[in-house]
Amino acid sequence: METIAIKELAYFTCQSGNLTTEFFSNHDMLKGQKAHDYLQEKYNNKSLSEVYIKKEINYLGNNYLLHGYIDGVLNIDDEIIIEEIKSTTLDLDEITIDYHKEHLAQLKIYGYLYSLLNSIDPIRLRLTYISVIDYETKSFNIICKQDELEEFTFNLLEEYIHWLNLIDESQKNREKTIKTIEFPFKTKRQGQKELMSAVYQALNNKDILYTIAPTGIGKTMATLFSALKTLKDKDKLFYLTAKGSGKNAPLEAIKLLESNGLKIKVIDITAKRKICNNNQKHCNPDDCPFAMGYFDKLKAATLEIFEHNDVFDANIILSVSNKHKICAFEFSLYLSYFCDLVIADYNYVFDPKAHLIRYFDDDTYKPKVLVDEAHNLISRSKEMYSAIISEIDIRLLRSKLKDYKPSIRSDCNKALEVINNYREFLNDKALYCDTTQNLDLYAFLKQITIKCDQIFEENKKIPNKDEIMEVYFKIIDFLRVADSFGPTHRNLVKLINDNIYINYYCLDASSFLLETIKNSIHGIVFFSATLYPIEYHTNLLTQMEGKYLELKSPFDSNNLDIIINNKISTKYKNREDSIDMIIETIDILTSTKSGNYIVFFPSYQYLEMVSSAIEDSTYELIVQKNTMSEEERLEIINKFKNTTNCKVGLFVMGGIFSEGIDFIGDSLNGVIIVGVGLPLICDENNILKDYFEQKFNKGFDYAYTYPGITKVIQAVGRVIRTETDRGVAILIDERFGYSKYLSLMPPHWTNRKFITNIYDLKKELISFNKK
Repeated sequence: METIAIKELAYFTCQSGNLTTEFFSNHDMLKGQKAHDYLQEKYNNKSLSEVYIKKEINYLGNNYLLHGYIDGVLNIDDEIIIEEIKSTTLDLDEITIDYHKEHLAQLKIYGYLYSLLNSIDPIRLRLTYISVIDYETKSFNIICKQDELEEFTFNLLEEYIHWLNLIDESQKNREKTIKTIEFPFKTKRQGQKELMSAVYQALNNKDILYTIAPTGIGKTMATLFSALKTLKDKDKLFYLTAKGSGKNAPLEAIKLLESNGLKIKVIDITAKRKICNNNQKHCNPDDCPFAMGYFDKLKAATLEIFEHNDVFDANIILSVSNKHKICAFEFSLYLSYFCDLVIADYNYVFDPKAHLIRYFDDDTYKPKVLVDEAHNLISRSKEMYSAIISEIDIRLLRSKLKDYKPSIRSDCNKALEVINNYREFLNDKALYCDTTQNLDLYAFLKQITIKCDQIFEENKKIPNKDEIMEVYFKIIDFLRVADSFGPTHRNLVKLINDNIYINYYCLDASSFLLETIKNSIHGIVFFSATLYPIEYHTNLLTQMEGKYLELKSPFDSNNLDIIINNKISTKYKNREDSIDMIIETIDILTSTKSGNYIVFFPSYQYLEMVSSAIEDSTYELIVQKNTMSEEERLEIINKFKNTTNCKVGLFVMGGIFSEGIDFIGDSLNGVIIVGVGLPLICDENNILKDYFEQKFNKGFDYAYTYPGITKVIQAVGRVIRTETDRGVAILIDERFGYSKYLSLMPPHWTNRKFITNIYDLKKELISFNKK
């Protein structure tokens, strides 16, 4: 017997209205619950709140169990009234009984079931809206006959059953094909079978697994295939990537499995800035036609895409959303609820301001998670739990909203006074660091947001609203981070161009990640080719919890010629002296074999120093810019696919070209790594160093050495992508000869040699290229 939640039935069939700021205000959910509680606490002794109701309904020979919680069963003068309560930030005068048709539909279904169970005909129904701002209410009272409610409910049920049948068919296809699908390759690569077994066991046992999986093992297919085999009824699989380019591999793997008979629903959630079908204008019906009537059109769009597609990628989502004139980004988030595999950025699981609430704040589903290129999650997770606010932000908000009521001027002035009190600490230092947050600032910022909520609801047309909302959400984010401020945070205050910036800086987000994993995730696998050293990554991701598997590279180590020049210093003070040697190394590399090469630098400044010194080159020079569009990035990648002429790319380590891209065959013949990839030596990183020194007695390594070597290994990893690839990696820096750095190099870097002069370098390259 199919079980149907009444709210789901009402919302799918009758959902209506626009995308508004009210829909996006997740921080108002608690306010809504408090408003509900306030109203229910005023019920008389004969009235009941949160009344669970269920009733078996027979429709066309099939039984369905409808169930849900009625907000209120009121007994007023011995008259029974069924009440549904909805909270809102809107002006109550704007709300009609059809404001959101799904609210009335939910009430009518409750009324129908209650009338059946209690033999009440007709029955009184009340739809009540309560303002979360002042707790004022507006109610709509109706009296309905049981046969009217029955016809209404059965009409909705008929429509919903069509959707349930689609879902049921999809689930049967999933269960059947996941069970029968076979690995798409006749033989498994070295290490692949071991990886597949470990992933399967970890996800089945709800464990944490770390896997160092070198390039060539086929980790994408191995992890995906094994993870899919573990999926049961409420399980949902997430494949997480750090960069958009990282989604190509799982999408290609899924398409290959589909061609072999797999039939599951898959969605690729694309960043809003990339998929927005209205040039990122503000998401409200006044500024965006795709927000107007979004919920009225959502059902038709959902049915169309679900019936005709299995893989919902960005192109398909945009095509359907443009046809139905709905927001593509919000559409993709909604569709994810009905998909078996969600391919998305780390944020959608671990960032509290972006994660998909239905998966990670309740128990509707059981998420299983694969984290690709997991080394990136350390820095990304710290960003998720950090936030910055400046006096410029407060002044802008005060200026733009000065003519609106309630006035925020006084609260802004008080916040600015608190911020400016830090100036006395910044007289003789560039940065002030505190281990505690500023509670006075929190109180004033909180008041500002409360008043802004009222202003936004009462004034639909505010000039420069995008600029205002950007600051508003910065404050909301700052308050969110303040709520989690603890021993792993620092309150950093900086004076930049005579303006004060306050950064609630997260040094270590492992406790937050582990909390999410333990509370919401039913098995997780972190995998990458560069989880060296493993204790660094396990400490900063899951506080040493989890199992660990290291796999050997399947490729012949002799195919990668590692050359170390440890006689050149690339330290900041010596960079000018290193330029000629770097250019000479490029010339030798390109003259011994015409091909495609990349030189990776630790910074744009260093890159530009070398770029400006190159004259009359015999190769095409391609230089990465500090900011690049997606089109410019793809143009460069396509240039490297062309092997008719010799090319040298000057790129930055850790950037968009150093990982997540496969340069196969002669697309890339070698790399030069300039420096050991240390992050910028600055106050923030030194604070990190002090924190890790106290916690692990490895301050410099955790703040500088380990993040740097990760970037180096990733950059070298671009050279060998298949078993037939051959190439060169030249490491330039004296520190590459230190025992510490040699110990951090991957085990398969066995074919390495120290060469410190041009004559021997040329000789070695000629010899390698002849093999």
